[in-house]
Amino acid sequence: MRSNYKQLGQFIEVVNIRNTDLKGEMLLGVSINKILIPSIANTVGTDMSTYKLIKRNQFAYGPVTSRNSDQISVAQLFEYENAIVSQSYVVFEVIDTKELEPEYLMMWFKRPEFDRYARFKSHGSTRETFDWNEMCEAELPIPSIEKQREIVEEYNTIVNRIKLNEKLNQKIEETAQALYKHWFVDFEFPNENGQPYRSSGGKLVYNEEFDQEIPEGWEVKDLVDLATIEGGKRMPKGYLLVSTKNPHPYIKVTDMGNNKFVMLTHKFEYVPSEVQKAISRYTVNTGDLIISTVGSIGIVKIIEESLDSANLTENCNKVTNINGVSSDYLYHFLYSKTGREEIRMRDVGAVQAKLPMYNIESLPILCPEDRIHEIYTIVMNSINNLQKNYQKENIHLLEVKNLMLSRISKVESLKTEQAI
Repeated sequence: MRSNYKQLGQFIEVVNIRNTDLKGEMLLGVSINKILIPSIANTVGTDMSTYKLIKRNQFAYGPVTSRNSDQISVAQLFEYENAIVSQSYVVFEVIDTKELEPEYLMMWFKRPEFDRYARFKSHGSTRETFDWNEMCEAELPIPSIEKQREIVEEYNTIVNRIKLNEKLNQKIEETAQALYKHWFVDFEFPNENGQPYRSSGGKLVYNEEFDQEIPEGWEVKDLVDLATIEGGKRMPKGYLLVSTKNPHPYIKVTDMGNNKFVMLTHKFEYVPSEVQKAISRYTVNTGDLIISTVGSIGIVKIIEESLDSANLTENCNKVTNINGVSSDYLYHFLYSKTGREEIRMRDVGAVQAKLPMYNIESLPILCPEDRIHEIYTIVMNSINNLQKNYQKENIHLLEVKNLMLSRISKVESLKTEQAI
């Protein structure tokens, strides 16, 4: 054992309190993202008295590791004073919080190195488990409680900044969607006098494709008349993506994220250079839209500059060479109620739903007159800049966060003032 490391078992103990009085109502589960989330299990007719109680700052973990994508499900309860978890989880707590700060311990659990350790120590023939004895034998550095709290405070500064940026970005996106709806669904875009079009008596005409009235002078075109739709490409048989960074990132559906723009992050995998020539035709350009076409159908994102010329999965199509309307306009149209309904009507497949390319090409797109679209583009450019800045900052902060977790093994403090 390294001199500054101690076995975890002397600092933690099992808590096995059952919900016999049925006081616990909030049923939680531990995700592989190491957070406790509301369970979606059907508990109708279930005897909830056998479930385990967990209190704020206590931990729960699932010993079975063989079906967890090489990650151990362990989490600390933050959001509730108490809750209940399945009997399959082990609930435990820190014995003396003056010796070991619970949040410091949770930081240790979040390290990829701990996941690898837990998988290596897991054992069993039918299913592999990381049992309580193995948990107790795990070693970690235990600096002074003051140092632990300092590390936790620095880490939380980063985490809270990331959360704030996510909220701000969400608010901006809600504003952009509200603007789209106001102008292109309610038709209250500014007329030549700056007044809302529909409320000011702007003329509407019936459109057969959408079975509704639209502003006079507007058109409805198939997407194929506004852009080129092309597919992505799977890796050639016998080859795998690599984690070593090179000029050929590969965009998977899981890389599309929760933001409007797809940006390069540390989670991306890459196409080996010797394979790139075979799939070099299936790349994307800045400003292209990508649409998921298998499984989770209809996820739409815009390619940001950092992924220009990146390779695209076969589970997505790209919308490129866009003309007549902007990427922003198409993005918000496809996310509107009308756009989502058009996509929903075009998926096929009994076992696994798919969105064929020819069904994407036939998507009807409402095209506004040039004057309105030009004004909309100017407004959206400003909104895009704000969204990109927050997203880029979060990518950087996530890298700093991961660096902090990796440096706990050296019990070093990473100053965050330079990062935020």
